[in-house]
Amino acid sequence: ALTDEEYLQIASKYLNSGSEIGMFLNATRFREKYVDLAKEAGLHFLRVGADAGNVAITIEPVKAIKARGLKAYYSFMKAYVLTPAELAEEAKQLVEAGIDELTIMDSAGTMLPHEVAEYVKALTAVTNVPIGFHGHNNLGLSAANALAAYESGATILDCGLMGMARSAGNLSTENCIAMMQRVGKFQELDLFGLLNFINDELEPAMKKFD
Repeated sequence: ALTDEEYLQIASKYLNSGSEIGMFLNATRFREKYVDLAKEAGLHFLRVGADAGNVAITIEPVKAIKARGLKAYYSFMKAYVLTPAELAEEAKQLVEAGIDELTIMDSAGTMLPHEVAEYVKALTAVTNVPIGFHGHNNLGLSAANALAAYESGATILDCGLMGMARSAGNLSTENCIAMMQRVGKFQELDLFGLLNFINDELEPAMKKFD
């Protein structure tokens, strides 16, 4: 594994005028020096994360991020440990602290589409910031859950190439694009170009490290 500084140097080479780069910051590991490092490296945002129910420990990191001119995003890890109404109360506190975006995380990948819809609707009802959804694929429902989130008002869907992530993985970027094109969105994206890249370049490169 590389250091954070090395990852930042690598990623910065691929930025263009239409892209943003950020990193995840677990609220339990927050130190102001990490936010300073993010600022110095040219990051656009930091996404603070904490288990739902622990919003109290996130206010200081959010304010530190905003004070340095970065965007502050937030992930409700294990969102399902609270009811939608309880999560909405935490969301209101984060909005008051200056949060720019909120993400509902299905950390165990066991939420069902109707549950995802309830959480998204609860947050969109009490906030005016973009709501995102981050779902793992333990039950094979990451795409269905992401679609339910979108149809309920979420405007950000987390995904990764080939679904690469911990546990059973996340919604794959290629599946996300295909799904959203099916409902009339993302028509400008070259799905087959992405599939060719995965087949011709990404998979072969990964096999070198097996």
